[in-house]
Amino acid sequence: MIEKYVRSWDGNEWEQFSLRLVRERHGAANVQPIPARVKGDLGIECITTDGCVYQSYAPEETADVAKAASAMKAKASRDLKKLKKNAGEIEKLLGGVKVRRWILLCPFLDDKDVVTHVANKAQELLNPGLPFLDSEFRGLVHCQDDFGKEIERLRLEACGTSLTLKTPGPEEVAATGNRINEVLENKLGRGFPHFSPEKISERKSRFITTHIRAENALEQLKRDAPELWEKATTTIALEEDRLETSGTTSGPPGDLLTQEQDRLYEALSSALPTLETNVIRAIAMGQLGTWLMECPLDFEGSANQAKHER
Repeated sequence: MIEKYVRSWDGNEWEQFSLRLVRERHGAANVQPIPARVKGDLGIECITTDGCVYQSYAPEETADVAKAASAMKAKASRDLKKLKKNAGEIEKLLGGVKVRRWILLCPFLDDKDVVTHVANKAQELLNPGLPFLDSEFRGLVHCQDDFGKEIERLRLEACGTSLTLKTPGPEEVAATGNRINEVLENKLGRGFPHFSPEKISERKSRFITTHIRAENALEQLKRDAPELWEKATTTIALEEDRLETSGTTSGPPGDLLTQEQDRLYEALSSALPTLETNVIRAIAMGQLGTWLMECPLDFEGSANQAKHER
């Protein structure tokens, strides 16, 4: 079964994405993010001018429903307690706004017991009474299903928005190269035996650079347009499966690289017709470097066909 939305998120990425969802719903001018760098986040990710308080949370466990639910309950319990603990500071931040809703915003919600737990824990805060809570204060749990319209608008915006292709600096290239130097040098040496050591080093650096640039582009897609990211990664995985099961066609290594790059470019263009051509090309180029580093793509049996490529 294909999930409608991505379930597994890095915590920081989900925090950024959930804030975009809240801004899309309430209007950017009506949302105040609460920085967590100094004194923590107070159990609050952001405040809206109409009295909604959001706290985002992406559980590490996404397959086990019980474990995910347990983590969500624990998160809500911890952060709702912070409202009482930090009441004085929170009241100042609110500036007279009464909180009507405290909303735990998660990528998914499978267990209704989480809803009951959050509602009960929020109700406990009304008994002693906090000065900034509205008499109709409630605790809720929302997920991506509750933000379908907002997610769709963000996806439409992403389709027409240019991604920034970040070119890595020398230090990032060197750090990545240190991990895969030997593998990449051996493969390039087999594929291009007539290259000088300097030429091999130059080609290796280019592969690493395009690999990092592609990874950066995919990370932006994952954050800003998860549906497009899912299509891209699925397409890449299918092409990788083809390489591992069928191998490449015969021919000089330079031709093989061009053929595989063009093949992946065409597959990505078909799967992502709204994405910019230069972004698709960058991802295709970078994936060649990834495949060389991780072994699906090799030059076994083709080195003898190389003809004085310099």
